[in-house]
Amino acid sequence: MTKLLNQLTITAKPEKTKLSPIEKRQQKLIAKLTEQQEMAKCLLEGVEFTAYKFKSITDPETHIKNRVKVPKRIRPWFYQIKDSYFLEIKYGSKSLELAKGKTAITVSEKENLPDVIATVINAVKNSELDAQLNAIQAPARKAK
Repeated sequence: MTKLLNQLTITAKPEKTKLSPIEKRQQKLIAKLTEQQEMAKCLLEGVEFTAYKFKSITDPETHIKNRVKVPKRIRPWFYQIKDSYFLEIKYGSKSLELAKGKTAITVSEKENLPDVIATVINAVKNSELDAQLNAIQAPARKAK
């Protein structure tokens, strides 16, 4: 080794730790809840919310793939009935059952929506919804 390389700390390559299925579900749910929180903040400010995703488009002439930023459609998980707002926690298209037969959280005023969503995010980080996330079944694959 040279004098320059001797100045560096050389170690073996650390192995990547794989996330467990429940940790993957937690991260996915937290990402979706963060989008819902941003949507609720935009609702309070009276601004239209737009989220973006990247889509690969192949140019028909040059056959080169380009990544283009396109808006994606997100449905709000909160809704208003009479004077109260309600928030449902969803994983995929299904609402999580937070208590026996109950899938919605009552939010008294729309100003409280971002705070309630932040509380749910903290609950997911503290593994309080692991039982509900474990109950989610992966869609069955069709036999060939």
